[in-house]
Parts: sequence; C-alpha cells; structure tokens
Amino acid sequence: MKIDKSLLVRFLLWGLCFFLVGCATDKVAQDLVDYVNLGVLNIAELEKQSLERYASVTGKNYTTDERVYEALKVNVIPQYKHFLDSLRQIRPKTEEVNKLHGVYVRGAEYLYRGFKSKMLGLEKKDAYVIRAANEKIEKGRVENEKWRNMLIDLNKKHGVVEQKE
Repeated sequence: MKIDKSLLVRFLLWGLCFFLVGCATDKVAQDLVDYVNLGVLNIAELEKQSLERYASVTGKNYTTDERVYEALKVNVIPQYKHFLDSLRQIRPKTEEVNKLHGVYVRGAEYLYRGFKSKMLGLEKKDAYVIRAANEKIEKGRVENEKWRNMLIDLNKKHGVVEQKE
C-alpha cells in the first residue's frame, strides 16, 4: 500500500489550521475552545514540522532508505515524541472533549510507533517490518481523520464557530 506522505501531512494539519471562537454558552463549548486554542494549537507546530520532515523523504520525495532512516532518527522521531508527550499533557475538562482527545492521542501513538518501527525495519533491511510500520502509520492517519471529524461534529453540536487564520 503506497501512501502519499505529503497528502498525509496536509490531511493531518487541515484540522489544526483554525481557531475556535464563538459564544461558548455551555461547558463543552468552552472546553472545545480551550482545548484547541490553548492546547492543541500550542503544540501543532511540533507535529507539523515532524510530519513535513517525514514527507520530505518519503512518497514522491523518496530517494534512499538511508535518507529516510536518517530523517526518522535525527528529526522525525525525536520531534514527534516531544509532540506526543505534550499532547498527553492536555487535560480536557469535559467527558465529550476528553473522548475526542483520546482519539487524537491514539492516532499520534500509532504514528509514533509506526515511525519507530519503520526506522528499525530500515536498520535491519526487513521489508516485513517496514510494511507493518507503514500500516501503523496509516492507522494513525485514519485515527486523526476520525478525530478531525469528531471535532467538527462537536463544534456544530455546541455552536462553536471555526475562524480561519
């Protein structure tokens, strides 16, 4: 299964390119606004840079396994780990937003484990490990798509408006 890595980056970041605003009249609405504006957006750049670096050496930008390995080892994995650790520190106040956040964390964990596995597969030159790693990365992308859709649905449900930057 081939995955366009630049598409993955754009897809994951699409949901982070806005601020939430509006009249937060209920606890969930206020929690959503705080969750995105004070939590997720504060660490989004870490994820963005990590995924862009990964995309720069994979998919149509692929040249050698060594280049992918080096990017994973030096940039992608350390930076994505920092993002994941920061993401885990976000503590939504309401059950609905906490459930939403759990989907994002799960997706990020799949991506992180996929990156680590891919580096190991490249190191050992094991195509099976690399294929399994790509499946984890894809699973992370799917979870992040689910998170984005849940976020949109919660925004609508609670009257929170997205304001593009």
